[in-house]
Amino acid sequence: MFGNAYRVATVWGIPIKVHMSLIILLLFIAMRVGLSEGPLAILILLALEISIFTSIALHELGHSYVALRKGCRVREITLMFMGGVAQMDRMPSRPRDEMLMALAGPLVSVVLGLMIWVGGAYLPLGIYRFRMLFGITVEGNMVQFVGAINLFLAGLNLLPAFPMDGGRVLRAFLATKGGRLHATFVAARLGKIMAVLFGLYGYLAEQRSWILVAIAFFIYTAAGREYRAVQMEEAMKHGDGPLFWNPFAPPPPPAPEPPDEDVVISPPPYAKREREIHADVEKED
Repeated sequence: MFGNAYRVATVWGIPIKVHMSLIILLLFIAMRVGLSEGPLAILILLALEISIFTSIALHELGHSYVALRKGCRVREITLMFMGGVAQMDRMPSRPRDEMLMALAGPLVSVVLGLMIWVGGAYLPLGIYRFRMLFGITVEGNMVQFVGAINLFLAGLNLLPAFPMDGGRVLRAFLATKGGRLHATFVAARLGKIMAVLFGLYGYLAEQRSWILVAIAFFIYTAAGREYRAVQMEEAMKHGDGPLFWNPFAPPPPPAPEPPDEDVVISPPPYAKREREIHADVEKED
C-alpha cells in the first residue's frame, strides 16, 4: 500500500515494513542530538526509538491476530513517523468481530506498558521528567518512559476519533443499530470534529505541537477516505447509492426492512384478457 517502505521482519506471514519517512525522522533527530550531546546520546536515543516503534508494531500485531482469527487477510504492517498501519484486504463483516479487533491493539499496549513500567522501576537508572502530547508529563527512567508511551498510545487510540481504534469500536456498536454505512457516517463525522479540536489545541497551545497538528490532519483525511470506501462498497453491493463524500450532507437512512413474504401476486394481464375473450364467444353463441 505504502511506497518507499522496507521489510524488516515477518510475523505470522505478515511483512512488517519501515517507511522511509520514519527512517529520515529518526536520522534527523539522532543528528540533532549528536551535535549537542555526543555519540553516546545518539545510541541511547536510537535504542529508545526502536523500543517505541517495536511497541507500535506489537500494537498492530494485536489487531492482526484477531483479524486472522476472523478470516481476514493482513497484507502488511507499515511503521511510519505517524505510527503504524495494518493493511487488510477487508474488515470483519460482523460488528462484534470488528469491535474485538479494534480493542486488541490497545489491550496489547496496556499489558505491555504496565509490564515495562513496573519492571523498569527496579532498574538503577536516573529519573527524568518526560513531556508528552496534551501537556502530559511523566517522571521515571528511560525504560519506564517506554512503558508510559505504551499506556499513552492505548489511551489515545481509544478516543472515539474514527478511524482510530475507539472510533472503530463506536462504528461497530452503531452498526448493530442502523447499518454499517450510517454507522460509518456518524463515526467519521465525529472523527473529523475531534481532529479539528486536536489541531486547534496543538496549534494554539503554549508550546505549539506540530506532531499533534499532523495527527489531526491524518485523522481528518483518513475519516473521509474510510467513509468513501464504505460508500463505494455499499454502492457496488446494491447497485446504487451516493459515491462521494459530502461533509454537510444529512446522514444516510438506515437500511430498509426486508419485504413481507406474504405478498399477493396478481395474475398476468393476458390471463384476464383470455377469460374476457371466452366470455364474449359464449355470449355470441
